[in-house]
Amino acid sequence: MGSVATEIRGSVAVVSFDNAARMNAIDAGVAEGLAAAAGKLKARKDVGALVLRGAGEKSFCSGIDLKFVEQFPERAAGFASLEEKTEAFFSDMTEMPFPTIAMLFGHCHGGGVQLAASADFRFGDAPLKLSVPAVKNSLFYPISALERLVLILGETRAKRLMYEGETLDAGTLLGWGFLDRVYPAAELERVTLDYAERLAAQPREVVAAYQGIFRALRRGDADKARELRAQAKARREPWI
Repeated sequence: MGSVATEIRGSVAVVSFDNAARMNAIDAGVAEGLAAAAGKLKARKDVGALVLRGAGEKSFCSGIDLKFVEQFPERAAGFASLEEKTEAFFSDMTEMPFPTIAMLFGHCHGGGVQLAASADFRFGDAPLKLSVPAVKNSLFYPISALERLVLILGETRAKRLMYEGETLDAGTLLGWGFLDRVYPAAELERVTLDYAERLAAQPREVVAAYQGIFRALRRGDADKARELRAQAKARREPWI
């Protein structure tokens, strides 16, 4: 069974999920651990940034653990048991009051792409390979993940990712805007953590306000964004 560990490095939380025997595929241990970790971190005031990664050096996430799913009398029940927890994780990740970075390396497939898409930023290594074979396998990707992919990639490229089901390399993902930065494999961890520390050093209350403003804008609620900005200004500016 997979597991999840959270390490606090100064003001940066590093969340690492481990199912190494299955290339960090998502089983019950990973799904439940991620949901629990995100729920706890969301409320912490001493964290200024989060890095999400798979354990080891071979694979970020190979997708849903099909061996786990096949333990159920009906595959649909196995997928549903994981989706409930991954959706809880996804919801909390996209509501974090601080920036989040997914550190992608080796392989990122299927459900792993949903995990990666939940972050504000995605850094990848040069050898990275990514795909979403949901359509090929007659599976229906979660709506929240599809919505996020459309936000990141645009509708046309999100459709290409789903319908073509092809494996994309880091250069293509950078050009499409899914990856924000690409580094040699040997440098990825260092530069990702350095960037997270840089973000965590920003005024935390101001960043949290911006996170809320961006969420409101993402929902198309400009009035709410203006309200949040006014509230933040009233709290902050008298102290400057």
